[in-house]
Formats: sequence, structure tokens, C-alpha cells
Amino acid sequence: MRALVWDGTGLQVDSAIEVRPPGPGEVAVDIAMAGLCHSDVSPIEGRIPQPVPAILGHEAVGTVTAAGPGTDVPVGQRVVLTVLRRCGECRHCREGRPTLCPASGRAVDSPFSRDGQTVHQFVKLGAFAERIVVAQEQVIPLPAGISDPVAAMLGCATVTAFGAVEDRARLRAGETVLVTGAGGIGLNAVLAATAAGADRIVVVDRNPAKEKIARTCGATDFIVPSDPSEIVPAVQELLPGGVDAAFECAGNTGLLETCVKSLAWGGRAVILGLPPTGAAMDLVVRELFHDKSLLGCRMGSVDPHRKLPDLAERVLNGELDLTPLVSAIVPLEGADRLVDDLRNGRIDRGFLRFGSTS
Repeated sequence: MRALVWDGTGLQVDSAIEVRPPGPGEVAVDIAMAGLCHSDVSPIEGRIPQPVPAILGHEAVGTVTAAGPGTDVPVGQRVVLTVLRRCGECRHCREGRPTLCPASGRAVDSPFSRDGQTVHQFVKLGAFAERIVVAQEQVIPLPAGISDPVAAMLGCATVTAFGAVEDRARLRAGETVLVTGAGGIGLNAVLAATAAGADRIVVVDRNPAKEKIARTCGATDFIVPSDPSEIVPAVQELLPGGVDAAFECAGNTGLLETCVKSLAWGGRAVILGLPPTGAAMDLVVRELFHDKSLLGCRMGSVDPHRKLPDLAERVLNGELDLTPLVSAIVPLEGADRLVDDLRNGRIDRGFLRFGSTS
């Protein structure tokens, strides 16, 4: 089968990739479309370690084509994928908090190979392939009527951002928001803050071309700093008391410090962006004295099997419109250009197409 393989120096479309059949508790999924997330680019940029060769990709939609023993997902079911491979038995899973499940962080054997040698599976998915094999817990049934790019986005950018805003920060109507980074997750955070009834939504991005889409999603203010030191004064000029919630969506520790310094009393700063491995930040602890919080957030800190169907229903009933974020849809052969466009801020969310689309 064909897959997009990262070999440590470049991305190659490889037709010689093999994928084993699903084992107990696993399903095979034929991928229809996969979104390109900044996290997929992180191994390419050397921000996170990744053994090679590897199939990247983790935000995708497809159809179950085979099921191993002990599964109950029907063949033919359209599904969205999630990186969370939970055990389902620990207290965190029983309490509906699978992002805390210890098993979700354990390594698993890759189902991919080439000429008898392992091809690694990025974050237990490797969605840039025509077919993948994953645990049953990693597929979520999807209702009809949602387009492939929107469905794929639900599985990562949307569930992460909406979980961060609604469940982790518990944003309330009338509160004020700062979002740093107007990429796919940042723009979804703006949509989530808008849906929550935020009074002011300040977006920061070094790319002035992002202002139009940010305002389309609900931003009330847009800041283009020439230097990060300008951000806090600019936010304080707009909102002298600071913001109630700040969402760092670029994986930049300097911007995270800015988020903390921009908080009002009782404010919450939430980390969504993926910083480079080993990245550290200086934090003046007294910055948190007035009931401020600095919160980690993995995949929205939610149970995707509960949150994602709710988001899908909101899309279907017209409450949530993600289509403005769909910037480009290309075949596998267009991956290099898509990556370049993402890294240079020319797209909001780009997608790789496998076969026909819906």
C-alpha cells in the first residue's frame, strides 16, 4: 500500500509499505483524509524525537475494513481517530479521564513494515497511510453528514481546543481570552471561546495575514508583535485588568510566559502547543499568587469518546462551523508543499486526500 514516510531527511510517497492484519482488540481503518497538524511537523523540525523511518499523521477520518477478535466496531463503520490508546480499566478510565491513563503513554509495536523491517507508527497512529491498524479504543464512530476534512479536524485540533476552553479552563460567558498562535488549534480555541460567550478575544500572531480568519472565528482584537516583549503591554492596554483565560497554542515557552503575565486575578493559562523536547521557562512564582493557574492540557483533557460526538452534533445542527479553517486538500504527492505552506503560515488547516472524499 501507499504511505507518506519520513526517513529523517525528507518525506517520500512509498508504495512498498505493508500493514499487518488487526489482532485481538484491534481494527484496520482505510484512511479517507488526514489533517496536517503542527505536531506532525515537529519531528521534521527536530522539536521532538522520532525513530525513522516513520509514518507521521494523527488527525484523520476513515472506514473500518477489518476487525480483530474481541472488537465490536462493525466493518464499514466511518470513524474518527484518536491518539489515546487507553486501558479502559484503571481508575482514570473509569472516571472518564483517559488522558491520565498510564497505559496511554506506553509504547506499542508498529503494524507497519517494509522489506521485513519496522516502519514506525507516529503517536500510535501513523495516519498518513492508506490503511492503518489501531486499538478499538482509538476509533470513534461518526454520524453521517460531516465532510471528511471537518471530520478529521474534530479528532485533534477541534477536540483539543474545545476541551481546553470548555473543560480545562472552564471558560464562562462574559470572560476575556488571550490566544497566542493562530494556527489550526489556536483558531479552534477562538471558535470555542466564541461559543462559550467570551466578551473579548485577543489573538496574537506574528503573521498579519492571519487576522482575517481569526476575526471570522470570533476574535475581537488582533496583535502582530514585532517582539514578544510587546505582547503584555498591548494586552494590558486593551484589557487593563488582564485576561481571564489564556491559551498558548504555538508551543513557544516565551509566549507561555506572556500568557501567565497577561492573566487577571483568578486567571487560567492553558498549554496547548507542543514545545520542543527539554524546553524550559522562567516563571516568577508570585505571578500566580492571586489565584492564577498554569494548566497542562493533553488532547483537551477530555474523553474523546464523549466530547467528539458532542462536537459532531454541534457541527450537524449548525452551532459550529469549521469549514472556514479548511485551506487546502491535496493528494499524498502534494505533502511537501503542504508542509511548506503550514510552516510559513500560508494555510490554516491543510489535508491529505486518500481516494474519494465525502
